[in-house]
Order: sequence, then structure tokens, then C-alpha cells
Amino acid sequence: MRICSLLPSATEIVYALGLGDQLVGVSHACDYPPDARTRPVVSHSVRQLSHLSSQEIDAIIQQARASNNPVHWIDGDLLRELQPDLILTQELCQVCAIGSGSVFETAARVLDYQPEILSIRPASLEDIFDNIRRIGQAAQAPEGADALVGSLRQRVAHVRAGLEGIEQRSRVFCIDWLDPLRNTGQWTPELVELAGGVEGLAEKWGVSREVGWDEVLEYQPDYIMVMPCAFDMSRAVEEARQRLATRPEWARLEAPRRGQVYLFDGKVPSRHGPRVVDVLEGLAEAMHPQRFAGLAPPGIFQRKDLS
Repeated sequence: MRICSLLPSATEIVYALGLGDQLVGVSHACDYPPDARTRPVVSHSVRQLSHLSSQEIDAIIQQARASNNPVHWIDGDLLRELQPDLILTQELCQVCAIGSGSVFETAARVLDYQPEILSIRPASLEDIFDNIRRIGQAAQAPEGADALVGSLRQRVAHVRAGLEGIEQRSRVFCIDWLDPLRNTGQWTPELVELAGGVEGLAEKWGVSREVGWDEVLEYQPDYIMVMPCAFDMSRAVEEARQRLATRPEWARLEAPRRGQVYLFDGKVPSRHGPRVVDVLEGLAEAMHPQRFAGLAPPGIFQRKDLS
């Protein structure tokens, strides 16, 4: 089967199912596992954003939305050349990946046959597991998908069992964007809950929103998890120092003074693939190091003094 994945999460799922050799095309953002970078790039960003600050990226996205201009585009000629049997796309975020509408439109225009186009829109951890099974079914690998979901469920169960006896839940604030300040949504508040905390500034399975610093000060989180969407660790550290630690409100928060600020590789929490459980393990280890020392895969998170 010839598979074209137009979002990083689906690409990670394809590889986790052992189907990387069937992947004939990817999006510009597909970078994990490293072999994904060797595949032909089918979708591109209209603007190069990697060198811009959080504030500059947000301004570009807001302008694109206001003028109804696309953020991404598909190389129709390359898609025709690749002749995929299965195209994986999404309906969750127009910022992170091309929308399903553009995929259907481009495929109808450039292909002289009808490939299967599978669009996913997860909100919860269970949705992510369901999407793994859906992709496995479409890629003719249902047994592998069931096995993968089963192994992920076992890791979730391990975290839950390790929290037995803990009654008080810590207040957690997970930051999805730095300027403007935004909380996380969809599955991340659920992961916090499963890791033994409570995300009082976000809605479980809901959407991300801008958060006022007055809200954060009133909430006084015990832990701050900085996970700016699509930023790798080094960029997350740099931006957090510029956009968070320089704010006067930052000095009035207890979590930084207690050393309870953790930075996550932002390319992982925002993706709804198998590594979402890595994030759960990272959250659990950050909040309960005595119970989960060494649980999370290396590089997922780090404790950081931003001063």
C-alpha cells in the first residue's frame, strides 16, 4: 500500500505500526522518526516560521485567518506522481497541518482515481487510541494497531497504579503558547489528571484559549508545564526565558520560586500519536519523582530555572 501522511501525528502512527516502508509522502512538519525526513514532502507552509518568535507567528496566523488565506499548500504535481492509495489528514488544527477540505479538493483535481482519504479529529486519549486503530484498519494492519493500543494502555495503567494512595492533587498550568499566553486543550488536561494533577485553567477535551496573567496569579499553580506547540526543547527554553521570565507577574508566582517549572519538547504534547503516553509519563515523573523516577523517555521534559 502507498500511504501519504499530511500530519506529523499520523506519520508517527504509521511508523509505530511498522509501515514506514509504505510511506511515500509526508508533510513539511513530519520529522519523527528521523526516517520520515527522507520521504517526499507533499505539503508546505506558506511562510517559513521556524525563525520567528511566538508573537510574530501568532500575528501571521491571525492575519491569515482574518483574510481567509491558507497557511499551507499541497504540491498537486507531486501528489499525482506519488499515486497514494491512502491519504491521512486532519480536522483539528489549521495552524499545524493542512485541513481535510484542501486535501479532498486537491485529490479530486489532480488524481484520476479516488484514493481513500482518512481524516482524524481527536479530543481525548481514547480518541487517539481509536484513531490508531482506524489508521491500522485503513492500512490493512488491524492486528498491529490493536497490539500498539494494548501496549499504550498498559503504560497508562502503570501510571495510574503508581498513584495509589495519593489523595491531594497538585494544581497544574500547562502552557501551549507563550505570546499571547495560551493554555492547552483536548487531551493534555486529561493527561494531567491521569498523572495525579488538576488543570484548573483548561477544559478537559476542550479547546485552547488565551489566558490572562491575572487568572494565573489567582490560580497560583503548584506546577507550570511549558510546552509551546511545535517548539523543540532548545527553542522552548529560549522563548520561555524571553516571554515568561521577563514578565513582572512571573516573579509573583510560587512555582518558579519552588523550582517547579518544567519544559517539555513542544513537538510531542501537541501530536496525537503514540508519544502522547510519553507526555503522560513525563508529567507523572515531574510531579511525583519519588514514584516514577526515570519513567519518561529521555528528552521529553526537563526541570528549568528560567531566571
